[in-house]
Amino acid sequence: MKYYFDNAATTFPKPLCLSEAMAKCVAEGAINAGRGSYDIAFHADQVISQTRDAVRALLGQPSGQIVFAPSVTIALNQILLGLSWMPGDYVYSTPFEHNAVARVLQHLQQERKVQWEMLSFDSKSLTFDLDKIKQQFFLHPPKVLVLSHASNVFGAITPVEEIAKLARENGATVVVDGAQAGPLLPNWSPRSVDFYAFSGHKTFYGPFGIAGFWTNGRVRLSPILFGGTGSHSDNLDMPRDYPVSMEVGSPNIIAIAGLKAACEWLSVTGPERILQHERDLLTQLLSGISRMRGVRCWPAKTENAVGIASFVVDGYTPQEVGMIFDQQFGMAVRTGLHCAPMAHRLLGTLPTGSVRVGLGWFNSSNEVDELIMAIERLGE
Repeated sequence: MKYYFDNAATTFPKPLCLSEAMAKCVAEGAINAGRGSYDIAFHADQVISQTRDAVRALLGQPSGQIVFAPSVTIALNQILLGLSWMPGDYVYSTPFEHNAVARVLQHLQQERKVQWEMLSFDSKSLTFDLDKIKQQFFLHPPKVLVLSHASNVFGAITPVEEIAKLARENGATVVVDGAQAGPLLPNWSPRSVDFYAFSGHKTFYGPFGIAGFWTNGRVRLSPILFGGTGSHSDNLDMPRDYPVSMEVGSPNIIAIAGLKAACEWLSVTGPERILQHERDLLTQLLSGISRMRGVRCWPAKTENAVGIASFVVDGYTPQEVGMIFDQQFGMAVRTGLHCAPMAHRLLGTLPTGSVRVGLGWFNSSNEVDELIMAIERLGE
């Protein structure tokens, strides 16, 4: 593989400091943090605490709690299934949620008789209609609002603050899936968002095995996982305090050490520089594709988008394009539905999906030129 364009799935390569920190942890401190009264156990606790602080800072939040989870999918399950639901409660979401949200909401709809509605959205301009959303909330006030901060299929950014403000007027709990945003878009207020889920291996440039969520503590969750927490062990009931009420089992100290190093690298590199770099490359890509016949691409413009684009080519399935790119050009792209079938229903790309390009800090302008030429070659 010469060119990696699947950063929306996981950012790659990782900063060198990541592997160094994880190797050092394996060699010197890969123990059970918080479960022993000896020096390296205390040190592991410090690493976890420092990583929580670093994640919170990169999310732009001076207060609130960081809860760690093995993946953002598990974190979202903990949030959505941990809320208190009654039959007939209304939950609203974007119409392009990842299955990490959509399948949970489908479960709640089927098993707990929750009413799941989509927010009004224009599939041509890829923008939300705030006036119509206000009408939706007036007719059926939301119990919960779930927002994907940025689409993992076409990169569109959700106006979290504006929609959350409308939901808050109805007393709704606001949950944001920040897997594709995180530190790149720390533009939300702890007064408007109750839970913000993040993924360590995506926009944090960290390793697999560590993710979680931020919470302002306003809404208490019921645990859906039970077990040892290293505290209150004499009580068979789960602790109620964050983060221990949500973190069961042994913490993944190796992955957390890697995330800590990634946060340090991000702080120096600057998330705002990374986002601008992604947008510059996205502008270049969209400009190149706009000159081609037989290629449809989303988004049409770089404004209000992260570095993610999807396209389809006349005469080819996305899977065929992916195989050609891999075998002939050494390019890694993602093909199919990207675990977001609702997004493809919006775009009209069901059932085969699209070719997705996920741009990141380690991609270059020359690489995007090569990608544009590869797409052009398909039309020859």
